[in-house]
Amino acid sequence: MPIRRLVFILLLLFQVFVPARVAVAADSYQVGFRTLGQWSADTNLRLDVNIWYPSIRPPRELNYAPWTITAARNGKAVEGRFPLLLLSHASPGTRFSYHDTAARLASYGFVVAAPTHAQDCMDDMSLLFTWRQLENRTKELSGAIDLLLNDPELAASIDKNRIGLLGFGAGGTAALLLGGALPDCISWPDYCAKAGRQDIYCNRWARDRVDAVCRSLPLTKSLADPRIKAVAAVAPGFGMLFSPASFRYFHPPLLLIAAERDAMNRPGLHADAIARLMNGKARYMSLPDADTGALMSPCPESLAAELPELCRSVSPEERNVIHQRMDDALNDFFLHFLGSGKNLPTIPPPPDLTPSPQPQAQPTAPAPRPRQRRTR
Repeated sequence: MPIRRLVFILLLLFQVFVPARVAVAADSYQVGFRTLGQWSADTNLRLDVNIWYPSIRPPRELNYAPWTITAARNGKAVEGRFPLLLLSHASPGTRFSYHDTAARLASYGFVVAAPTHAQDCMDDMSLLFTWRQLENRTKELSGAIDLLLNDPELAASIDKNRIGLLGFGAGGTAALLLGGALPDCISWPDYCAKAGRQDIYCNRWARDRVDAVCRSLPLTKSLADPRIKAVAAVAPGFGMLFSPASFRYFHPPLLLIAAERDAMNRPGLHADAIARLMNGKARYMSLPDADTGALMSPCPESLAAELPELCRSVSPEERNVIHQRMDDALNDFFLHFLGSGKNLPTIPPPPDLTPSPQPQAQPTAPAPRPRQRRTR
């Protein structure tokens, strides 16, 4: 059975229902949209990025089969510099999967950039549960910052001192790493005993891959990007990689959002566990009705027919309520820390994790020979 289909079936198996509360926000800007692509021979890094931004042009329907989005293609940008938000999709998603959240944040006054994570997306999950899955995401997200700040048109709309990161699922884990978290795997040996054999990380195939992740630790170089001044992690995964010591060099403010029906990254073992490790230093909210699919934009009909477990896990009305609460919380958080520049945290350079050289053992001097007594 293909990995993608297996993941979606597992997502379906453990759903529960709890009612949600409603929050409403007003939009301010019309939304422009454009795409950027780049491949670097030096780093072998390919970037395909969607960008939503405040525009003076009215939106219209745009067809990016199978997706249809509403925005002004290449619309003239509103004058001024806005905060930049990177958006990192979950493993079953793409750069289009959260287009309504991206557009809403752009309407609030953010430039939102969403790359597709190669080999960790809806079309190719071959890196699932590996260290390369997380490391590649951090490179792609930092690379997206460089791409946008060097673009002659988009750079004029971005305040390079006000950059935030929003990650879903594995994207939330990558966001923690870019914020300075240092995985140590202290909780992994006991994880499956607590989670149970039905947990998606605890089948033999996934366990072997997470074991390999842990064998690659500790890091000899932090993945932190000090340009990132605020982090939001929605339904993050890989909670077992972290301990309280993992966050000693984590400096940006953090918003954790738990999706209570998330079957892949169960909140009690991931989002909630990370909140406890942060010892009250992170903002926290829970979305009772939300699972992996509910956090995404509505699927195109062709995709919904292929993957109903993901696309039809909640009703349209439930999805609207979930997104209103989530998008308003994200806007409030990022606006507080990035909106005016008054609340920007100071992010120091990443720590030096180079192992200290082991002192060479000094040769042991031979023991003195005992003096022999002369006899007469």
